[in-house]
Amino acid sequence: MEENKEGIECAVCDTAIEPDDVIHVQPDQKVCSDCVRICERCDEAGTSDDYFREIDGRYIWCESCADNHANYCAYCEEYTSEGTNYVQDRGDYWCNYCTQDNAIFCDDCDNYYQDGCDNCYQEPQMIHDYSYRPDLIFHTTKNDERLYFGMEIELECRNGRYEPAEYAGSRLEEYDLAYLKSDGSLNDGFEIVTHPMTHDFFKNEATEFWDTLATLRDRHRVMTWGASTTGIHIHISRAGFNGGAHMHRFLNLVYSNEELYSAIAGRTSTRWAKFDDVVEQKMSRDENGNRTWSTHRGFSKKITDGRNSDRYSAVNTQNRDTLELRIFKSSTKPERIKAYMDLAHASVEYTRGLTLQQVKDGALSKDAFVAYVRENLSLYEHLNGLFDQLDINVRLTEQNVSE
Repeated sequence: MEENKEGIECAVCDTAIEPDDVIHVQPDQKVCSDCVRICERCDEAGTSDDYFREIDGRYIWCESCADNHANYCAYCEEYTSEGTNYVQDRGDYWCNYCTQDNAIFCDDCDNYYQDGCDNCYQEPQMIHDYSYRPDLIFHTTKNDERLYFGMEIELECRNGRYEPAEYAGSRLEEYDLAYLKSDGSLNDGFEIVTHPMTHDFFKNEATEFWDTLATLRDRHRVMTWGASTTGIHIHISRAGFNGGAHMHRFLNLVYSNEELYSAIAGRTSTRWAKFDDVVEQKMSRDENGNRTWSTHRGFSKKITDGRNSDRYSAVNTQNRDTLELRIFKSSTKPERIKAYMDLAHASVEYTRGLTLQQVKDGALSKDAFVAYVRENLSLYEHLNGLFDQLDINVRLTEQNVSE
């Protein structure tokens, strides 16, 4: 490194830096702020040439801390600061999240299996493995529709899975409406996964689907709303959005109105459907050259780099073809599930045509969105009904009254 008119050259990128901006890194290296890396566990400084690892999807640790204090998950191929579980039929260690979502715990032999324990218990035939991916069957009432929704309904069984699974699986697959999958987060249940449907078809044409849910509730007495392990996820087709800017407005609407969306969803979850995953940290320097950190909300990373975003968030963007709205409490009641679908559809359509100026003027506020839903009563009948039940209305400001 040689000093010149422009300052000192960074040992990593060879960029000229002023002496006051130099960061000293062992062993005796001088680097710029763009090339420095700080271990968030031991606070040791290194450079971008050093081997750092991402832990828990958000923290940066040096190689030593990662090797000694983190564990590698063979399923998601990421490091976790928590413990791992051995999955017998795969011969690998998985993190807690991957184990809960993709493995089945056998109470008889106290082991985890991805495909279930062959020695102690056999899953009902109609419950497919969690990794099961059939050919999709699209249901619509229009030929040019691009906005499709897929729903996952998790439920628990009071008296064993066999009879309700055999009934629901055979009936739903007969009509090509849905199929059943195992889910490691459930104690003794399964999830119903629908094929892609449009908003209109789902609410008005899927008669056999609603009849099946009614039978599961009334005859087989499955648990949804009262079970702490169950939820409903709605997948929204990326192709139904008008590009990245539209997705950005959609995410902004959801995350800016956590209280409203949680009230409609019937629950809050700081683990499975987090609203704080869009908080990002940015490093800057004060007038004395000291590093300072600030937080801000950002959505671009979730859209463009969903793999590195948090899967267990209010909106999961890790899926290639869908955005997954994960916030809902589970139910078998048609009016509530249809209200959930109304909310997903309304959130997409309301943000479709908004301009930047409208966003700046407050179009993503709770009042503006509720007003839109109220104005479209026939389209969102069930969501409006839930608004009435929860006493959700537009706040009458002086501007509203004068208009």
